Amino acid sequence: MAEPRLFARLIVVLFLILFGTFLLTPSRCRARSQEIGAGVEPILRLEKPKYVLGEAIRFWVGAEPRNSPVIPQTLRKSCSLAITRPDGTTETQPVGWPIDGMIDRGWSGGWGFPDEKVEAGSYLLVLECAGEKTKPLTLSVEKNDIIDQIKAEFHFERSGFVTMGTPVPVTLTVQNNSPQMIRFPQRGAMGEGVSLKVLRDNPGFRSDFFYPWEKLSNSPFSADTYTWKVATVIPSIVLKPGEHFEQQFLLAEAYSFDQPGKYEVTFATVLPVLVGNESGPFSELCPIRLPVVDKEKFTVSDAR
Repeated sequence: MAEPRLFARLIVVLFLILFGTFLLTPSRCRARSQEIGAGVEPILRLEKPKYVLGEAIRFWVGAEPRNSPVIPQTLRKSCSLAITRPDGTTETQPVGWPIDGMIDRGWSGGWGFPDEKVEAGSYLLVLECAGEKTKPLTLSVEKNDIIDQIKAEFHFERSGFVTMGTPVPVTLTVQNNSPQMIRFPQRGAMGEGVSLKVLRDNPGFRSDFFYPWEKLSNSPFSADTYTWKVATVIPSIVLKPGEHFEQQFLLAEAYSFDQPGKYEVTFATVLPVLVGNESGPFSELCPIRLPVVDKEKFTVSDAR
C-alpha cells in the first residue's frame, strides 16, 4: 500500500509544480517584456522664446525613463548634443550624466555655449541619449541694445603689492541706464552665487570655489528660472531707470593668501535680469542673463 500512496503524492507534487509554474510564467513574461521595452527619453528645452546676443545663454538638457519607472544601468551612458550654428557648421558636445542623486529616475541640468563665440541667428539643437534623439529645437539669438544699457561689474578696491593680512574689498555694481525698471535676485537667493578662482604661479596652485553661502541672501523658495512670478517671492533687487546698486564682498571671507607669491583672483556671477513687466516688449527675452566677471593680480609678501 505504501508504493501507491507514494506514487499518488508524487503526482500531486508534480501537478503543483507545473500549476505554479503556469501561474508565475505570465508575470515573469510581463516583467521581462517591461525590461526589454525600457528606454531613455532625452529632454531638451529652452529657458525662454528668444535670447540676447551677449548674455550667458542657458537651456536645459536631461533624460527620463521610457516604458519603465527607472532607466536601466546599461542605458546610463553619456549623451551627445549636436549644435548647428547660424553659418551651417555643426559641433557635437558630450553631455555626461550626473554623478550623484537618483539618476535612475531621470535628471536635467543647465547647458549653454561657454566655449565658442556666439553670433546672432538661429541655432539648431538635437540631444541624443542611448540611441534616442529629440526633435530639432531652434534657439534664436538676436541683437538688442537693452543689454548695453544695463551695466554690471565687479571692482577690486585693491590690487598689486599687498601683504598676507591686507583686506581686499570687491564691489559688485549694477547701473540701470535703460528706460525700463529692472529686477534681479539677490546673490545667494535661488542658488545664484558668486564664484571665485585663485591661481598662484610658484609654487603652482589653483582653486575654484564659491563665496560663502551663509554670507549671502537665502530663500526657501527654489526655481530653475527667474520669472516675474518667482521675483515676487524671493529676495530681489529692483532698480528704476537711472538707479544704481552696490554690494561689497571681502576676499578674506572666502580666501586668505596663505604664503607669499604672485596670485590672480577672479570674481564671477551671472545676473538673471527681468526688464519691464511680464506683458512688456522685452518679455520674450527675459530673463537676460548678464555675465559679470573681473580679475586682478596680486604680489603677496609676508606680513612680517
